[in-house]
Amino acid sequence: MQNIINGIKYGISYFTVLPIKVPYFEANKEFYRGVLFSLPIVGSILALIVILLFLFIPMPILYKSILVAILYPFLYGFLHLEAVADTIDAIFASYSNKDIYQIIKEPQIGSIGAIGVFCFILLKIIAIGFLLYYHHFLAIFIAFIFSRYSVLFALDFDYHKDSTFINSLKNSYQLKAQYKIIFFPIYFFTRIILEKLQKRLGFLNGDTLGFSIELQEIIYLNIAIFILSY
Repeated sequence: MQNIINGIKYGISYFTVLPIKVPYFEANKEFYRGVLFSLPIVGSILALIVILLFLFIPMPILYKSILVAILYPFLYGFLHLEAVADTIDAIFASYSNKDIYQIIKEPQIGSIGAIGVFCFILLKIIAIGFLLYYHHFLAIFIAFIFSRYSVLFALDFDYHKDSTFINSLKNSYQLKAQYKIIFFPIYFFTRIILEKLQKRLGFLNGDTLGFSIELQEIIYLNIAIFILSY
C-alpha cells in the first residue's frame, strides 16, 4: 500500500510543478499502479488551481481568463509539448526515407514541430479562456481528467522496447473491460489516435502517448464548447 501511495506522490510531482517530496520507493508493480492512479488526481488538481486562480485574481474577467489559460501549461511544466513537437516532426519525416525513431528521439525539434506546438498551445489557450470566461468550470475538470485518464486505455497497445517507463506502466495494470464501455469516448479517441500514429510511424513510444494526451485535451475542451454553445 505504501508503494502505491509513493507512486501517487511521484505521479503528482512528475506531471505537475507542485513541490511534492517522494521518499525512497521500490519501483515495482504497486508503485507504477500508483502512478496510473495519480493521473485523474493530477487532472483534478490542475483544474482546481486554474479555476481558483481565475476566481481570485483581481483583474477584468476577459483579461484574467486569457491570463490563466496561458499560465496553465506552466502548472504542468509544459510536459508532453515536446512530445507533440517530436511526434509531428516524425509524422512528416515518415513521408521520406528518414529514420523516424531517430528523429523522434532527437533532443532538438524541427520547424514543423515548433509550429505544431504553437498551434496546440493556441488552441488550448483559446478553449480554456472561453470556458473560464463563461464559468463552465465542470467542462475544464472533465477535459483535464479525461485526457490524462486516457493513459489507462493507451496501455492496450504495444510500445517500443526502449520505452521502459511506459512498458512498466503497461505491465503493472490490466484495464477492466467494462471501463471501455463506461468511458467509451476516452477509449474511442485513444484508440483512433494511437492506431493512426502506429500505422504512420510503425511504433508507439512515450512521445506518441504524450501527443495523444495533449490532443485529447484539446478535443474534450472543444467538444464542451460545441455542446455548451447550443
